[in-house]
Amino acid sequence: MRVIATVLVLVGVLFTAAADAAPVRDKTFPWRTWDESVFEEARRDNKYVLLSLQSWWCPWCHTMNENTFGDKDIRAELAKNYITVRVDQDSRPDVSQQYERWGWPATVVFGPDGTEIVKLRGYVPPPRFMAIIKEIIVDPSPVQYGSLGGPERPLSKATQLGDAERARILGFMDEMWDEENGGWGRRSKFTDGPTFLYALERGFAGDAEMLRRARKTVDGFMKLIDAEMGAVAQVSPSHDWTGAFREFPMFAQEAGLTVFSQAYSVWGDPAHKAAADKVYAFMTKTLTGPNGAFYTSLGLAEGNPGVDTRQYAWENGMAANGILAYYAATGDKAALAAAIRAVEWVLAERSRGDGGFNHAAEDTGGPFLVDTLAMGRAFLALYRSTGDRKWLKHAGRAADFMAATFIDPETGAFLASQPDPMLPKPARQKDDNVSAVRFFNLMKYYTGEDRYSAIAEAGMGYLTSPAVTDAHFFLPGVLLAEQELTHEPVKATIVGGKDDAQAAALHLAALAYPTEYKRVQWWDKREGKLPYHDVNYPDYPEAAAFACTSTFCSLPVTEVGGVAEALKRLQR
Repeated sequence: MRVIATVLVLVGVLFTAAADAAPVRDKTFPWRTWDESVFEEARRDNKYVLLSLQSWWCPWCHTMNENTFGDKDIRAELAKNYITVRVDQDSRPDVSQQYERWGWPATVVFGPDGTEIVKLRGYVPPPRFMAIIKEIIVDPSPVQYGSLGGPERPLSKATQLGDAERARILGFMDEMWDEENGGWGRRSKFTDGPTFLYALERGFAGDAEMLRRARKTVDGFMKLIDAEMGAVAQVSPSHDWTGAFREFPMFAQEAGLTVFSQAYSVWGDPAHKAAADKVYAFMTKTLTGPNGAFYTSLGLAEGNPGVDTRQYAWENGMAANGILAYYAATGDKAALAAAIRAVEWVLAERSRGDGGFNHAAEDTGGPFLVDTLAMGRAFLALYRSTGDRKWLKHAGRAADFMAATFIDPETGAFLASQPDPMLPKPARQKDDNVSAVRFFNLMKYYTGEDRYSAIAEAGMGYLTSPAVTDAHFFLPGVLLAEQELTHEPVKATIVGGKDDAQAAALHLAALAYPTEYKRVQWWDKREGKLPYHDVNYPDYPEAAAFACTSTFCSLPVTEVGGVAEALKRLQR
């Protein structure tokens, strides 16, 4: 395999730009679907399996389909010795997350017995591709890529990083900081929601240097908004945020809308609101279907596939979360209505009936963690945004489904899916584990149920294990989860009728407080006690807001302008 190893080095050096797969325009290529019959046939006929993971909006996927898989000599070689399988990574989160570090397109070659032999990152031009697929036939021994991390620690409730681990992560963030242009990464810039939110949260909590960096980053990040479409690009190849690839997946829209909205709440800069307005308009005009649900992505680069009109639970949950962050910052009622429409569509069209959600109308390989996690987060955000208790009940059902379906009992990690006989053990995707830990931790504060905090603590134990900390140097999301698990959220309760204009205004003021880590409840006494009624609020002759910790509450606040100050004092 020395020849392949040499070729892989060249590929890695020359073609590090990668994305996700696009529609196949050449219908004559013999792509197969990902199912067990492929490996049954491979064993019977002693053929290799070549898996091409692609995505709708990925320009390099179009290029590889045209140049590499369109080459007649490569086609002949593949037909002779290989079974070729194409998977659209947006449709199969489990397969996607198994190989996501290999970029899009990702190419994986398996032996007839299912052993992984080679994994290729990004576009591979015809000459190199031909050299690789021929060498595999000569020498099919697997390429050794080395360990990605240390061992998975057994189930633990170690909710904090060690001092040395934390210092290493923070030190690497300092090393990656781009003082000239803002953002982390000196060669290119990527829409990295966890990092941007960590900077905003730490900065707003009192870290003056991080607040300065957050401001510089958000101002740079605005350059990733496409001038024509108003969409957030996922990556720029330049250190100064310019020249972004015209690839607009939903995760980038959620990150952009959340970050710009929270930035507006922190600084009140109209430029940040204008940025959020553009992304919101793109999502509600270009990425929304007639049924009120959201489409998956937009691609305008090589191949120009346009809007991917498939509608998944995952992307709709992400869209709802981003739009609810926008609603919290702006109070735009149309935004709240858009989020509710999307969530109600998912409930009607993607619900499994047991608290979990299917990815598509007809799932292959599901259920997947990402769909129910995104919806659980959206339900909790809707409860915070409306005070309507039905959303908290839906969040609880989603949490219970995830706990029963996706938790590895040996490590506490959240699994991407149930086991697939054709794949190694289910992926434990880092960012999804961070999101799940944060979600379950907040569920404890909204419901009072200790079992949710126990799940969050076990998940945090996995995030602080060598399997994660040795595999990744850049872990701001883990720092954010650690911060939340070791501190209470800021808590605001509005006491007043849902039809009371003053109570509604106080509620909007609490929603606009610029942190994601908060518990906002609205207590209309006509509905009975709150689901988690951990404070005895005094009777008061008019609607009032209360800022509380587990041991202390503020005096009643009746003026909208006083809500943020009461919460800020509490946070200090």
